[in-house]
This record gives sequence, C-alpha cells and structure tokens, in this order.
Amino acid sequence: MAITFEAILWSLTQQESGGNYHAVGPWVSGDRAYGRYQVMGANVGAWTARYYGRRLTPQQYLNNPAAQDAVVRGVLGGYYRKYGARGAAAMWYSGQSNPNKTYGNPPVYKYVNSVMTRAGGYAGQKVGGGYTPSSPVTPTLSRSELAERYGLSSRLINSSSALKKLFSQAVAGQWSAARFQASLKNSKWWRTQSSTLRKYLTTKYTDPATFNQNWKNAQYKINQLAVQVGVGNLINRRGQSSALLKEAIYNSLALGWSDARIKDWLGSRAKVNDGIMWGEAGEAWDKLHEIAYLNGMKYSTDWYKRNAVGIASGKGTIETVEDHIRSQAAARFKNFANQIKAGQNAMDLAAPYIKSLSTLLEIPETDVDLFEKHIYNAMAGDHAGQNFPLWQFENYVRNDPRWKKTNNARESMMTVARQVAKDFGMAY
Repeated sequence: MAITFEAILWSLTQQESGGNYHAVGPWVSGDRAYGRYQVMGANVGAWTARYYGRRLTPQQYLNNPAAQDAVVRGVLGGYYRKYGARGAAAMWYSGQSNPNKTYGNPPVYKYVNSVMTRAGGYAGQKVGGGYTPSSPVTPTLSRSELAERYGLSSRLINSSSALKKLFSQAVAGQWSAARFQASLKNSKWWRTQSSTLRKYLTTKYTDPATFNQNWKNAQYKINQLAVQVGVGNLINRRGQSSALLKEAIYNSLALGWSDARIKDWLGSRAKVNDGIMWGEAGEAWDKLHEIAYLNGMKYSTDWYKRNAVGIASGKGTIETVEDHIRSQAAARFKNFANQIKAGQNAMDLAAPYIKSLSTLLEIPETDVDLFEKHIYNAMAGDHAGQNFPLWQFENYVRNDPRWKKTNNARESMMTVARQVAKDFGMAY
C-alpha cells in the first residue's frame, strides 16, 4: 500500500523532534534547526513569507505552531507531490531527492528508511493541530511588510512624493511584487532617473553602511583630483568636505561622472593666487612659464591656467603645449627656427649677445633676457641672424644712453683722449 503524505508527515514529526514545537537543534556550520519539524534558520524567513503570509524570524517561528504547520505542509507537501514519499523524506533531510545517497550523519538512505519504516505504522493520527494549508496564502500585509517584499525601505519610499503615492496604491491593492515592479518601471520617477541615480538613492536609503563607505572612498579620491588640478585640499581638519567637494562627490556617485570629467569640472574652478597654482596643475603652470620665458614668448594668465589645468586633467600634455610654444617662437625668431623646433631654447641661442650686452652695460647676465630690446633685435629684428656679427651688435649697444654711464664708456673715452693728446704731443 502506498505511503500517504499524512503518514510521512507524522513519521517525520516523530523522527525530528518527537512532536515538540519548541525544539531547537545544535549549531551546525553557523545555523541550527527550529521547531517541531526542524526547519533550518536560513529557510525560516522565505518559507514563512510564502506559506504563512508573513515573514518571521527564527525565534518568532519557534513560538508560532501555526506557522510551523503551514510551512511543513507547504514545503514537504510540494516535495511529496513531486518526488513521492521517499524522495520527499530525502529532500527534507538533505536538500536533494535521491533517497539512496550515502553521505550525512546518519546517511541519507538510513534517514529515509527510518522515516518510511515508522510511516508504515501510521494509524491516522492528526498532525499539526488542524492548520493544513498546502499552498501559498495571500493575507493582507502591512506597509512595512509590503515594503520588505518589494525590496524597498520606508526611508527610500518617503524620499519621493511620487514613490509614496505609488506605494500607497500598492498597499491599498495588496499588489504583488511583480505588479509593483512593473508599475514602478512605468512611473515618471523611474523614467526621469538614470540607473546610476536610482542605485545611488537606493543604496543611500536602504544600505547606509555601504553608502557611507562609498562616500568616504569618493571623498578621498576626488579630493586628490582637486589637489592635482590646482583647486587644493577640500577637506578641513575635522574631515569635513567643502561644498565644492560634496557637489563633486554627488556628480561622481549619483550622476556617474568619470574621473576625467570630474577633473575637468574641478579644473574650471581652479584659481591662481598671487601668480601661483598648486598640485599637478601648479607643476604644469611652472613648466609652461619656464618654456615660454626661455623662448621669448608671453601669454595671459588665463592661457597658462587653461593649459595647466588641461594637462593636470589629462586633456593635454606638456609636450603638446611645448610644441605650440616652440612653433610660435620659431616664427618669431625665423633665422633660428630649425634649432628652436629641434629643442634648443632661444635663450641659449642668444647667449653670445646676452654676455656681450651684460659686459658692455655692466649689468648681471641674469637680468638680461630675450625681452631686452637689443637682444630681441639681434634675434628677431632686421639685422637678426646667425651671422649677425658680434662687433656690429656691440656698436649698437654702445649707442644706448646707458652705455655712456658705464666704467667701460669712461675708460674708452679716456683712452681716446690720451691717444689724441699723444698725437698732438701732449701726452707721454
């Protein structure tokens, strides 16, 4: 004679707990079994939600015989209908339907044989106190229970008036999770939010720990970007972010901005303080000034800032901007164009003229550069060229009013005067 479900249920009850609704099993791999039918704690939440209509904790389940009866009849009943008596006993014990497996303590096959032997002696005893639902129930659920079923939190729902309205409709109609999800994806709230922003809001209101960690990680990374592009440190001594840094973090986490876009956005807010920039932008700023100066070029503060920030942001390179400077310098100092484009600085090419002018006008070489009018004329004027004689350059310099005030000029004039006097027989 075939073993009935009631016989299997009665036998399993005796096998597991002797009929004790408050039985608790030993800890095994971080979990334990609860109640008359020894359901593992990890299964309690999902199984009670499906077959009892309300998600319970293991302790709530332990103190609720009706929930235990509903779960065993729903779960074990499904196993019995699908796998038969022996397969149902194997599934309940081991999570798989083969009753002949040899693993476990006791082995699966011994457990199944024990249940079947006892079931053969079933005499029609009533099991489960008369609570015998064998299929999922659909009780009326509270707002918090429905929110949990939908995978939302009250904080997330209350963060948007559109979400609150939709959720209230779902509660009134006791919508299923599938219907709520479909309505949510059809809502204006869903259509007007990017996937990145929805993830940001969901994490913020349902998983604060992860949200806070994400925020801290972004705070550190973006502050480093701010330093690189010359904005400076945006975190105060108490670890608090400035308004600018908070906005940048939001743009990154909620709007999905890339690091490159963040750097560009921050760079547009970088400032030049007393002719100085900071971070990687500051390094580029100094380098560009040096290259331009050594090649006789001048640019506006805005030009230097724009290119320095572009380099720090990864939108350009020092090499590209240097090529631009050298190209313009080559056009200005045409007779030295090839050398300048090859990497020589116009200042080095002008060194003989600089040294000569420094000597004649008795001023330090460090005070003479390509912007000095005589040096500029020697390099870029009508007489400019690699073959422009140094003696001719010196004659030009001697026409400078400054030369007459030098010791060189006085000695030169005294030498001429002596020679004239000597020629007239007045000097010895």
